[in-house]
Amino acid sequence: MTIFNNISDKNKRLPVIRLQGILLYLKSLKISSLIFIFCFVYMDTSLAQTDQLDKHFLAILSSVGVIDAAHRIGLDFDKYLLPLAAQSGHPYRSYRWSVGSDAQGNMTINAFPPAEELGWTPWEKWLKKDGKLRHESWVLYPLREITSKGIAKWYLIDNDHSDIGPRFLNTLSTLRGVFKQSRIDVAAEVLGMNIEKEILAPLTAELQQIYKQFRWVIIPHSLADDGPVIYALPPMHMADVWPWESWYTDGKRPLIHHTHFTKSNELTNPQPWQETMGAPQRPPEIFGVKWYWFNDQSMQPSLVNIPIYLKIEK
Repeated sequence: MTIFNNISDKNKRLPVIRLQGILLYLKSLKISSLIFIFCFVYMDTSLAQTDQLDKHFLAILSSVGVIDAAHRIGLDFDKYLLPLAAQSGHPYRSYRWSVGSDAQGNMTINAFPPAEELGWTPWEKWLKKDGKLRHESWVLYPLREITSKGIAKWYLIDNDHSDIGPRFLNTLSTLRGVFKQSRIDVAAEVLGMNIEKEILAPLTAELQQIYKQFRWVIIPHSLADDGPVIYALPPMHMADVWPWESWYTDGKRPLIHHTHFTKSNELTNPQPWQETMGAPQRPPEIFGVKWYWFNDQSMQPSLVNIPIYLKIEK
């Protein structure tokens, strides 16, 4: 940590040193004061951007060798991975990062998703193979191949390796794109859901924009016959009026759709439910909160059939 902080401090000083030299040069040329003002504003902006980086996350990447490995395989760290420390609203700070090698001995940067999502959310890899930089996504589910000894094998998806950036970093323009990115379309097919008819078609343009702000993720659960549960998780500060929803089957009923709010309303059961802290096979967003929920008989997203701003019980 001390070494990394020193490097970070050095990087902070670099814009200042460069700009000081520029200012002295401009002064010697008797450039107008407006140029000086512009340079000082640029310097302040550069330092502010540096201060906004998640130093702890960068320290983790540095300590496990990701920054060095990026340089070795020709991955532009500043362009593709540094934004993960500057931007929020993505899942990568909860991933396990490491450096390893593939079966051919190629150095590999690994971004391994949280345990509860494992096998559905892709394991992302960056490597240089046959002289070309590649970004790969690997999954276990739905199962494609099982060895003679009963071992499930990971397989590669998204054969287009030209997009080097992290899978979940960029904001997509459509909810359909979000579903493809998060593999919701694949899980829906496993559950026997028609995602176009039951999820996308009923949503107005306004509702699509609302649901785009949710985190869509697949997490298997033992109560879902060990199959996938599709979660739609809103920003938690909105969960009194934007519910978190789940779709799954328990192996007995074809489909189940549950809807949860942080405050009771005219639709929810009177008694709240609260998951135990750290329970397996659950998204971390739901812990530490009492949820007022109901069993939605419709498979459509709940905000299609209920007012967006419900009457909340005080």
